[in-house]
Amino acid sequence: MEQGAGDDDFVRPHVEPGGPLERIFGAEDDRKGWGRATIRLLTHPLHRMPRVTQADLLLPNGQNPLRLTGDCLVIGALFAALAYLPLLMVALTTTIDLSRWIVVAMGAAGLAAAVYVFVRAWAPDTRDLDRF
Repeated sequence: MEQGAGDDDFVRPHVEPGGPLERIFGAEDDRKGWGRATIRLLTHPLHRMPRVTQADLLLPNGQNPLRLTGDCLVIGALFAALAYLPLLMVALTTTIDLSRWIVVAMGAAGLAAAVYVFVRAWAPDTRDLDRF
């Protein structure tokens, strides 16, 4: 059986009974090898694929201002923390004290990210919505 580009079937290599590959791949009816139903049908209970619909990918159309403020603060804090690592590498390679410069740069990065998230959420760009 040849598998085309659009086939979603599980393709198992041909294994001769009693051959050297049977030890690796197991027999067709082996309940504990590669032929077991959980592998052939992709139904492992711990790794189920989520059923994502188009409605799950839509942005919320109205948001609580308090929640938006909290989201902006969290994103700003994360961007400030991300800005710290390159600033720390610069500070470790120089001999002068850059602690004030690092705090100002972290604050600027966090503030810029928070303002960007606020502006994008408060007035979303609706030019591309006709594609969806």
